[in-house]
Amino acid sequence: MSNRRFEMFTIRQILVRMRQGDRDREIARSKLMGRKKLGALRNQAAQHGWLDPQQPLPDDCALAILQQRRQQAMPTQCVSTLKDHEEQIAKWAAEGIQGTTIHAALVRNHGYTGSYSAVRRVLLRVAPVKAPDATMRLVFAPGEAAQVDFGAGPAISMPRLSGIRRR
Repeated sequence: MSNRRFEMFTIRQILVRMRQGDRDREIARSKLMGRKKLGALRNQAAQHGWLDPQQPLPDDCALAILQQRRQQAMPTQCVSTLKDHEEQIAKWAAEGIQGTTIHAALVRNHGYTGSYSAVRRVLLRVAPVKAPDATMRLVFAPGEAAQVDFGAGPAISMPRLSGIRRR
């Protein structure tokens, strides 16, 4: 549950309960959010003045901005072993080359000894975001179009031809 996403109404409900004076333990006991995240939300709400009952609740835009994850500087022990190859990986990803092929090329050409999972993490970070495939509902007037299914039908017994024939 550590990566659970919270709906806006849940955050609003938590803010209302915080304004009423409920403690983090009481709110966490109701299974709305864990105590760590409640503490972080309480700190952010206090900074923005949202815990004051005289002030209106924040709008959805303010809550959405609050919920976005901020990129934090990674400590030195978390720096990727592929930091030197990120540009090349981004080029390969833009060309549509698969991650396993990129990992094999790094091992073969650059002597990379890291895991494929490290390549996947870099691909998630640097690969361009692809737009989802668009779908469109086709609307026809009755009798304007027909649908044909070329699938196999039931097995038909044909004694004259000595056997079973599929149609």
